[in-house]
Amino acid sequence: MTTIENVSSYSDVANAPQSSGSSELGKDAFLNLLVAQLQNQDPLDPQKNEAFVAQLAQFSSVEQLTNANDALGSLYLAMSSMNNASMTQLLGKEVTAYGDTFHYDGEGSQTLAWEASAEAKGATLVVTDDSGKVVYTEDLGAISAGRGSIEWDGSTISGLAEEGDYTFTVTATGEGAAEVEIQTLVTGEIDGMDFSSGSPVPSIQGVDITLGDIINVRIPGEDEPVEDMAAPAARRAR
Repeated sequence: MTTIENVSSYSDVANAPQSSGSSELGKDAFLNLLVAQLQNQDPLDPQKNEAFVAQLAQFSSVEQLTNANDALGSLYLAMSSMNNASMTQLLGKEVTAYGDTFHYDGEGSQTLAWEASAEAKGATLVVTDDSGKVVYTEDLGAISAGRGSIEWDGSTISGLAEEGDYTFTVTATGEGAAEVEIQTLVTGEIDGMDFSSGSPVPSIQGVDITLGDIINVRIPGEDEPVEDMAAPAARRAR
């Protein structure tokens, strides 16, 4: 069972010990500064009242900006905490995301999917291990525009694949191949969530994926997605 750590909460921030002293310039501080200036000004060239009023206005502006900055900081921490907590709802959900790395457990089959911008007269699948060595290739023949997939049974050039992380690519071949863009897709159940970087990073069998790359979210065993996320055109053109 995956352990979730470092999920900050607003109560933790609110209850954190405060440093000694104060960074706020309250009315007492204004008065002390004014009295100090009066005591130390040159009696032969006293400062005009207008100058004191201008200084007080500046001090007041600094106080307001400091208070606003503190309030925005607390709001940011509260929103970050709520966002982190909400991301834990992805745990146990099945997602499809743009990506090319997956974990193979050494047995069974693995779905390798892709999304093509247009029909291709030919396409080639290449699977590499975590050292970059090619372990499997397959001629997919003609593929249609949109999503497609195959089941890889773990067979490799030298036998059966061992447990580990693998990367795959699908490349269009033949006439007009340069005009066909193919994005690989990974599908699996979210079984981990890392908050150590300050932002939630979900993972499928230990392989991290980017939240922005998730296309849709489903409850395992159901065909319809719980949420379908339209990917930006720029992401499709990567």
